[in-house]
Amino acid sequence: KVADFGLARRVGVGKLTPLVVTLWYRAPELLLGQTTYDRPIDLWSVGCIFAELLTLKPLFPGRTEPDQLHRLFAVLGMPNERCWPGFATLPHASKIAPHPNHLNHLGNMFPQLSKAGLDLLKALLAYDPKVRPTAEEALSHPFFTEAPLPKPPEHFPSWPSKSAGE
Repeated sequence: KVADFGLARRVGVGKLTPLVVTLWYRAPELLLGQTTYDRPIDLWSVGCIFAELLTLKPLFPGRTEPDQLHRLFAVLGMPNERCWPGFATLPHASKIAPHPNHLNHLGNMFPQLSKAGLDLLKALLAYDPKVRPTAEEALSHPFFTEAPLPKPPEHFPSWPSKSAGE
C-alpha cells in the first residue's frame, strides 16, 4: 500500500491540482501540468520506491519541479511522442528545454536486478501512464516468482501499537 495522506486526492473528480505526491515520487505527467489523473500516478511512485529500496537512496531527489524533470530526463531519457503519445500536448511540455540524454539508463544503475526485475522497474517508470501496469498486473509480474520468493505475510514481525494502548 502506498499513501501520502497529506497530499491525497479523490480519484476521478475532475480537474485537480498537480500538487499531489511528494516531489521525489511525482509522476512526469503531473510535473508537466496534467490536471486529470488516475491510478498510474501511484504506480509511478511505486517504481520510485522500488528503486529506492534497491539503493537505499531516492532515485529522483529533486529540489524543484524543473530540477525534478531534469533528474528524470537524465536517467530515463528525454520523452517524445514516440515513447509517450500526447507528450507534446501537456501544458508545460513546450516550456522545457530539450535534454541531451535520449537513452534509458536504468539497466546501468541497477545491475543487481534480474531481467524480470528490470522489466518491472522500467514498466513502473514508463513515461506514458497508459502503458504503466496496474497494481494487479505489477503484483503478478514474473519478478515476484523468482528466487528469493517473498515471505508470506504471517512471517512478518509485528509489534504492539503504542497509539492503540497495547
